[in-house]
Amino acid sequence: MRHTLFAAAFLLSVSLTVSTSAQQTDDLFIPQGAAPRVIIPVAGNAGGANGTYFRSDISLLNLRDATQRVLIYWLPQGVAGPSLAVREFDMAPSSGLSSEDFVNEVLQGRTGIGSIEIVGVLPSGSFDSGALLHATSRIWTPRPDGSPGTMSQTFPAIVGDQTPPLSMVKTLFGQRRTSQYRLNVGMNNPSDNSQIFRVTVAISGTGGTETQSFEVTVQPRSMEQRLVGGTASGTVQVIFEDIGGGAGDWQAWASSIDNQSGDAWSQ
Repeated sequence: MRHTLFAAAFLLSVSLTVSTSAQQTDDLFIPQGAAPRVIIPVAGNAGGANGTYFRSDISLLNLRDATQRVLIYWLPQGVAGPSLAVREFDMAPSSGLSSEDFVNEVLQGRTGIGSIEIVGVLPSGSFDSGALLHATSRIWTPRPDGSPGTMSQTFPAIVGDQTPPLSMVKTLFGQRRTSQYRLNVGMNNPSDNSQIFRVTVAISGTGGTETQSFEVTVQPRSMEQRLVGGTASGTVQVIFEDIGGGAGDWQAWASSIDNQSGDAWSQ
């Protein structure tokens, strides 16, 4: 696999796929998700359960009509990230970068899973509030049963700096955990200090609701993802709490993964 560069002018022909309230500059539609700071909550280059091997297919666009300097930070699972090297490069005006194995290729051999923070900066290295970066992301695996093709789930990129400073609780709905589907939950910590999160998982089925709660310490500039154990089957509600209230613009997620095919969905 290899990553590819492309011009963003092709967006002119697919303008109906973006929001009607998006901005328009020089006939180029700017998605509402374009921002100077973008977060991909989960990305990876790692083996998973039941024969899966997950990689991240990520496209990154510079939607300005000027060259944009970009910093890409890797927030690894279970390891404090501030000391890790930052990927820095310039993106040409109205251009894009796409890779089916982004963590390995663009982040130069990274392995495991983590979060990705993408920031537009000025040539001086200071934050560029005028950057217009847009990213799309999916996690995929070859079918673990040996059949042709792949299975994947979309993990949407999130515009950074949108979480209120004192936001300490987030709730997710719509996942499932059964004998067919396993359940992962995770959260990232973009701050420079360790943070403790409380995760409460309620699984509701025909036999009632089973609730379990546990705490997770997330190292500075890193993320943690956990498999939710137990035998309860049904629909899932997950509550995440930043117990210390110091994580800042943190994100949380839950994923249900088919144990046979590797197919999955996330919130």
